[in-house]
Amino acid sequence: MKKEGTTLGLTVSGGIDKDGKPRVSNLRQGGIAARSDQLDVGDYIKAVNGINLAKFRHDEIISLLKNVGERVVLEVEYELPPVSVQGSSVIFRTVEVTLHKEGNTFGFVIRGGAHEDRNKSRPVVITCVRPGGPADREGTIKPGDRLLSVDGIRLLGTTHAEAMSILKQCGQEATLLIEYDVSVMGMSDPEVGISN
Repeated sequence: MKKEGTTLGLTVSGGIDKDGKPRVSNLRQGGIAARSDQLDVGDYIKAVNGINLAKFRHDEIISLLKNVGERVVLEVEYELPPVSVQGSSVIFRTVEVTLHKEGNTFGFVIRGGAHEDRNKSRPVVITCVRPGGPADREGTIKPGDRLLSVDGIRLLGTTHAEAMSILKQCGQEATLLIEYDVSVMGMSDPEVGISN
């Protein structure tokens, strides 16, 4: 949602006359698009308010985004996060983090989730932590971390939309269970008691 006369605060590259499919090339810090916590740099924009962008030139896409009304619905395509594998050089650790919402978000973008095509199913992964947002200020959560639960609600087996809904519907304060990778080789981790 945006007010009349304001911009979304995102830069788009590409178009049929440019280097391929339209994609988000920049998100202005503090802008509407960044604060939505649903977009990431590199995301492909397939449609704006139901209008498919496949045959649009770059200037037409920019014009469409500038003149779009107050309600903006972007259809986005993105690459799935890689699957992290626990092995001899990586071990998984979990940590509980309590965050307070700001503008109904915690300041991070999630991707992944269950999918009917098992090859597309992923854990719910945090792909971006918005600078200056609640998660960034708290300092524990990093891109690549996996979100296992929100206030005790396990996200295993939930779709991306369901996980987003759980995050939106939880209270102003929530306890998140985060799983992260610890590299065993050549890194010091006081919890593991290994140092180089």
